[in-house]
Amino acid sequence: MSAISLYVHVPFCAARCPYCDFATAPATSRLRSRYLDALATEIGREGAALDRPSVRTLYVGGGTPSLIEPDEIASLAGALRDAFDLALEEATVEANPATLDRARLLAWRALGITRVSLGAQSLNTAGLRALGRTHQAEDTAAAVDAIRSLGLAVSLDLIFGWPGQTAEAWRADLGGAIALQPDHLSCYPLELNLEPEEAVANWPGAGWESVRRWRADAGAAQVDDEGMARLYRIAERTLQAAGYRHYEIANWARRGSECRHNLVYWRNGEWLGVGAGAHSHLAGARSRRPGALTAYLEMIDADAPRIADPLADDEADTAMLALRLDEGLDLVEYAGRFGDPAVARRRAALAESVALGLVRLDHDVARLTPRGRLLASEVFVRLLPDDDVATRSSVLAAT
Repeated sequence: MSAISLYVHVPFCAARCPYCDFATAPATSRLRSRYLDALATEIGREGAALDRPSVRTLYVGGGTPSLIEPDEIASLAGALRDAFDLALEEATVEANPATLDRARLLAWRALGITRVSLGAQSLNTAGLRALGRTHQAEDTAAAVDAIRSLGLAVSLDLIFGWPGQTAEAWRADLGGAIALQPDHLSCYPLELNLEPEEAVANWPGAGWESVRRWRADAGAAQVDDEGMARLYRIAERTLQAAGYRHYEIANWARRGSECRHNLVYWRNGEWLGVGAGAHSHLAGARSRRPGALTAYLEMIDADAPRIADPLADDEADTAMLALRLDEGLDLVEYAGRFGDPAVARRRAALAESVALGLVRLDHDVARLTPRGRLLASEVFVRLLPDDDVATRSSVLAAT
């Protein structure tokens, strides 16, 4: 097959961030070694099933991949090299600012990592406390220095809309981030899901109810929708003035530093995801692994196939994901991929958004307007098949 992108999920974290709804698990889990063995098994099987494909971009996410030990990183690297042709143009690992040391960074670089996505979330002590983060504000600058010392690119993640955050505090976070001169910045609104996710089963102790209460309390202390929109506009203006290109709804980069791996997602390309909770998109079909470690281990032990997504609609998904990008949805290219009837359906669905000022159409390219970026879900919902509007709009808005 042609070249693909590869996502590898390492779920382990030193502590649980109460807002996070990704597939995570305690770093001290008794299932840790079993999980890493199962992950290597899955990698080997998938590589063989796909006839050892070429991998152009790699993304190791979590969880907190940066906290696994150098020997565990080396074992993962060996499994990947055995299963795939790693012709990497870009390779990213996610990291917590407090879990990086030189030995781990060297092990990741030996695997082929070229960039580190650093979960700073805030550079404000009050912000970190409000988000339940365990690292300190000063850890981020030290981590950036360590990453740069090995010649790796830096991406910073920030969260806005945390309880009690003011516009001034957000400007300070943005200013502090810009001062660190990252190659790439992601700015995400704090979203608080009040429904339990599969990965709740991975965390012993107080469990879901304490997390639900935290999220409910945090949501009550957030700014309203108008306030969130104001914070988003502050990010747009501030980062543009600092020379960052707003290339995707939540992502900014210096020219040439856009995340190539994530562009594969937004262009609805081909990628394989391995590990708990990982999603794949191959040959137009979406599928996933379960987020609970025990369910994932049972699935790998049984050599069971990934769980198919029955609501996947490649035509609609491609259109929605493309609109997240500043390059927009090229309807001529879309016709080449899906045919003229599909373009006619998309044009009809976009017409109302154009009339509302949420989308502009220039020479067969549809793009979100500044107002449309704030109300993207209103555009996306109109592109969905009628029978899966509620479910798919939430999934694609978070991709």
